[in-house]
Amino acid sequence: MNRLGTLAHRVDYRRLATQQGRASGEIELSRLPRVTAEMAGAARDGDTIAVDLEFKEDAQRRVRVEGTIDTTLLLECQRCLQVFDESMHVDVAGVVVGDDDAAANVPRDDEPVMADGDLLDVHALVADELLLAMPSVARCARPACSAAYVKDEAPRRETKEQEPNNPFAVLNQLKRND
Repeated sequence: MNRLGTLAHRVDYRRLATQQGRASGEIELSRLPRVTAEMAGAARDGDTIAVDLEFKEDAQRRVRVEGTIDTTLLLECQRCLQVFDESMHVDVAGVVVGDDDAAANVPRDDEPVMADGDLLDVHALVADELLLAMPSVARCARPACSAAYVKDEAPRRETKEQEPNNPFAVLNQLKRND
């Protein structure tokens, strides 16, 4: 397997965009504490995140970043409470901005990516994207877990003959007595 080099922590996004540059490499998962805090236990030795980001300048001279993030996270199933590997593939697409005013002017179709002055913290970007892509409720795909916690039957619907329980039915009876 062809191993990527270590990914730079911060990059000059404007210079990369004018040169049609890329920021590619690997980050050790343990270097992203916000991501490891959401995992089921600490990152294992050798767990890495493969990152490939391309920087381009568009017609309005905005810096666009596009690319992918690939890794495997150790999560806890919320049904059976067993630990499992979740393969993550995240597509990144956004416009790099330097402050909140510039972020407010980013078109609705684009996502603003906050930078610190002329430098973009790539590790923070990767952590943000992974946290957003993580499942809100982690569930493993083990057959035993699915069989124990997932019912094949759809919930039964009430038939038209059954009237729904109306809490105001008593008021209707009082109205008739007057």
